[in-house]
Amino acid sequence: MPKILMRAGFSPLESPDQSRIIFENLIWDNAGNMLFPYSIMRMLMQKDTVITAISVNRFFDGRQIAQWNEEYDFFVIPLANAFRDSFLTQLKYITALVKKLTIPCIVIGVGIQAGVSGNKETSPDFDRTVSGFVKAVLNKSAMLGVRGEITAQYLKHLGYTQEKDFTIIGCPSMYLYGSKLPFKEPKAIGAESPVSVNFKIQISAKLNKFILSSAKQFAHYTYVPQGIDDLLLLYAGVSIDREKFPKINKGYPWQMHSRMCALGCETGFTDVRSWLAFLETVDFSFGTRIHGNIAAILAGTPAFIFVPDGRILELAEYHQIPHMLAQEISDDTDIFNVYEHADFSSVQKGHAQRFAHYASFLENNGLGHIYMPDSGYGVSPFDERIAELVPHGPLKPLHTLPLPDQTKHLQEYYAFLKSEAVKQDSGMNWKKKLAGLLPEPVREKVKWLFM
Repeated sequence: MPKILMRAGFSPLESPDQSRIIFENLIWDNAGNMLFPYSIMRMLMQKDTVITAISVNRFFDGRQIAQWNEEYDFFVIPLANAFRDSFLTQLKYITALVKKLTIPCIVIGVGIQAGVSGNKETSPDFDRTVSGFVKAVLNKSAMLGVRGEITAQYLKHLGYTQEKDFTIIGCPSMYLYGSKLPFKEPKAIGAESPVSVNFKIQISAKLNKFILSSAKQFAHYTYVPQGIDDLLLLYAGVSIDREKFPKINKGYPWQMHSRMCALGCETGFTDVRSWLAFLETVDFSFGTRIHGNIAAILAGTPAFIFVPDGRILELAEYHQIPHMLAQEISDDTDIFNVYEHADFSSVQKGHAQRFAHYASFLENNGLGHIYMPDSGYGVSPFDERIAELVPHGPLKPLHTLPLPDQTKHLQEYYAFLKSEAVKQDSGMNWKKKLAGLLPEPVREKVKWLFM
């Protein structure tokens, strides 16, 4: 019975409440982070397989690590654009854990945050941190799986060798259904067609304007946000923090009376099944989000990406997802024309070969999966277990809900804030008590700890 530790905000089979997912940020800022653990778990879950999700956001003590070494056979590490400045501390936590584990540690998908040209000014500390992580993983696995060509070039720059130290596998979420992808024949679309739109708060004003103006050409568009701040706005009506995001593009729905939110044109998701079920009902998905559009592809819906950076470009190119660079958008770019001339079948071309390469990567790292000859080919116990859970369904703006539901959401949010205040107060009291035991000169030097 293989037992696998997997880095994830939560297990899809745990199905936490919507409120907990949002308030505790179990999606790690982005709903797209639900997709690749979901896909990986489905593929690795053979009969009697046990997969436990853990969040590696701190250093672990020796006792905990010794227990994992004793009880588990693998540590699986799905990552997104983890090679970025804001993730270096997290990368150090993961590296420290990998070094102390004695079980195989396999990285399934990792990428670098860079521009569409692939260029990134990296500091010596950045390179050392990434290289330290790669070395630690290579000591516990056959090779790393990376997202695309831009990441491959960066690792070569650090001195690593493709097909020896790492290989390109794309995004594991694309392999949710193995060697085949759902596909609906694209139909003619017009102003009355239902469409799904995705973009985020931090894009250029020009790209933001284009996405908004394109969305408004459809009478039945739905904006599907992925950011944790957006989901909190929908669930509890909490405006997006202007200190966190001081520059918000015109028209972006950052508070309840913003146009998209006020009109009820915004819908979020906190579970994969509800997300895919919604995307099956639309004729077209477009925007800047890689996983928002991968989700559409997994629902069989035509998708098009307007690419703002390298992390998205390398995946779009590898999986042959229809796309256009954001910098290529002009005043003449028309969303209906884009749709008409896009080849939505391109993502099907080469998918079987890409999947075979991905499966081989898993096998070379010692991981069994449901597509191996003796595993019932494609039949996963995951499907049976997930079917027993009730999907959360779509997350609508708070003001559109019946009054009892609004009251429930607000009461839950108030209770959460109260519990956080108690925790913070308790922590501060603990620090003050500790400070009281220190000599005055020392206490003065470290007073920032309990201010």
